[in-house]
Amino acid sequence: MAHGRRHSIAFHSACVEGREGSWGGVYFWFLIVSTLLAAIGGAVGVRSLRHGHRSRATVFWMGGAFLAQLGFLAVRGEARGACPLIGLGEILVFLAWSLTLIYLLVGPTYRLSLLGLFSAPVVVLFQGMALIPGVLERDPQRVVATNAWREMHSAMSVLGYGALGLAAVSSVMFLVLDRQLKEHHLNSGLFRNLPPVRELLVSGRRLLWLGWLMLTVGVVAGFRMPHEGSAGAHLIAAVVVWAAYAALVGISQFRGLTGRKFSLLTVLLFVVSLSVFAFV
Repeated sequence: MAHGRRHSIAFHSACVEGREGSWGGVYFWFLIVSTLLAAIGGAVGVRSLRHGHRSRATVFWMGGAFLAQLGFLAVRGEARGACPLIGLGEILVFLAWSLTLIYLLVGPTYRLSLLGLFSAPVVVLFQGMALIPGVLERDPQRVVATNAWREMHSAMSVLGYGALGLAAVSSVMFLVLDRQLKEHHLNSGLFRNLPPVRELLVSGRRLLWLGWLMLTVGVVAGFRMPHEGSAGAHLIAAVVVWAAYAALVGISQFRGLTGRKFSLLTVLLFVVSLSVFAFV
């Protein structure tokens, strides 16, 4: 009888481990597929530019990447029993998803068809980092108790980062166009297909405002959530980032900045602000 029970327990454990392993495979397959689709979207965009014309195919491939990202987040969230924003790997994927989401919502609206070409490498970079062994937990532990304020803080902050990341991408496009103008590369496919300078600046400022407002909601929710362990240091870092963006928004709105200075500061601040995730 005891021998039979041991076999039963071993069989049950093997089944559980096998199920967890298969779910772990699902996570990574969704992530691999979305990364490949984003990479293809970027490559298609580059190929179109070399032939001197725009292509809406990048939007199609980024849309496919977005659906695969949704699959990852849905399965991962089901396993967690909460918003999948625990650990650097999940944050990187959620950040890539938010960047893709904002692009799909904003890019076509502002006729920034090349925004996907510039966004795709960032998505591939973030998700490629998440795919590094050990960065993304293979079998996530289920969250015992969730807190609504903590969930709102995490989700709104990362969504805000998606908008701020897209503002940085738009600023990179402006800097590239500015360099093309100064070097008189007026016949290149990139120059002829980039949106007008004014349109890039307007979209960059609007994305900056959108991202900052989302960060504001995230910071307010952060003050309402329970603080344990490193949560206090993380909140302080988030407030510093929020204040830095508030200063950039205020100076740009009320004092004014040249397009080049605004773009450089937007890119630099986004890169530096990513250090906040070191406190997660």
